[in-house]
Amino acid sequence: MEQGAYRISFQDGDRTIRGLVPETLVTDWLLKSAGPRPEHQDVYTWIALHRTKIEKALTKMSRGDTRIRAPFDRLSLVEE
Repeated sequence: MEQGAYRISFQDGDRTIRGLVPETLVTDWLLKSAGPRPEHQDVYTWIALHRTKIEKALTKMSRGDTRIRAPFDRLSLVEE
């Protein structure tokens, strides 16, 4: 975890896109589905379940597109 967020990276063609998934985004969902004491593995499960939407949002952001649907508009790119 970095800066209150989970760091992810993936390939988009020949480039690597890196982003941050805010802990609060994951926690909001986990508290509704996993109860008051979600486990660390629950976070990875959530990210895997939402991988396509996360990657789509971060790819759009990397291209300068600001039309990202909530709640994925809370993601951020990691600049290297």
